[in-house]
Amino acid sequence: MQILRIGGIRIVLNPFFILLMLILGATGYLPHGLILFGIVFVHELAHTVVAFAYKMPITSIELLPIGGVARSEGYYTPDPFAEAMIALAGPLTNGFLCLLAMAAAPYGVIPQVWYNLFIRANCFIGLSNLIPALPLDGGRIFRGCLALKLGYRRATQLISAAGRVLGIFLGATAGAGIYFGYRCTSLLVLAFFIFIGAGREQRTAGYVFMRYLLRKQEELKSTGILPTEQLVAHGDVSVGDIVGHFVPKKYHVILVVDDQGRVAGFTTEIEIVNSFFEQGIDTPLYTIMIDTGK
Repeated sequence: MQILRIGGIRIVLNPFFILLMLILGATGYLPHGLILFGIVFVHELAHTVVAFAYKMPITSIELLPIGGVARSEGYYTPDPFAEAMIALAGPLTNGFLCLLAMAAAPYGVIPQVWYNLFIRANCFIGLSNLIPALPLDGGRIFRGCLALKLGYRRATQLISAAGRVLGIFLGATAGAGIYFGYRCTSLLVLAFFIFIGAGREQRTAGYVFMRYLLRKQEELKSTGILPTEQLVAHGDVSVGDIVGHFVPKKYHVILVVDDQGRVAGFTTEIEIVNSFFEQGIDTPLYTIMIDTGK
């Protein structure tokens, strides 16, 4: 449910978030919940500001029971450095809020009961988001580093798998806690949303990256030059397998070799991407390579 719009950014409340607020209100903990999600909102705003600096406009901020998420419905470029900086902005903002609160503490600006909650909440939100698993900020930072070596899609698959493992682990921990009489409902909800979020990241990674590859031709025209990444593959390797090895911010040239390891021809990223969409992911390289004539 959208509650307001700030500078073109829709602020959306997830139905489960509204339910949580109602539960907190009924139990007398609504002020605590408002402080926690106020911190979450500032955390997401930090992502938004840095994203705008990298020309990645955020269209909505959705508040969830486990935190928040900033979304872009337009074109998104998986630039590893930009993604890491955008993700890091959230936890750094939580650290800054802690320092700000500690600096203001001697002046009694924040009542002691709320001060302790404010510090603990910022520490928890900032540090927990640095865990290297998607959909957490730490997972995006780690993906940015891995993408330079493994490619965006394979890096996403790896970090998403880590997110799912984390969700299962937290769910099992919550289940064990409930069995032994501890109140672990919030941990169980957290585990559920992390598991679901990691799966969503994995499903959309290929789509996001293919959109980026389609736009790379425009990037090459605008900049005039891109660094090259060279790959070597047998002619019977499919274009789908080759795309999985593409890394961001580089233009790929593929040398096609025969069974004896001799270069039989070559192809480029543009031909690979065009074939991917026009002929299918199982198209072998030898059908689209440019023969060297040797």
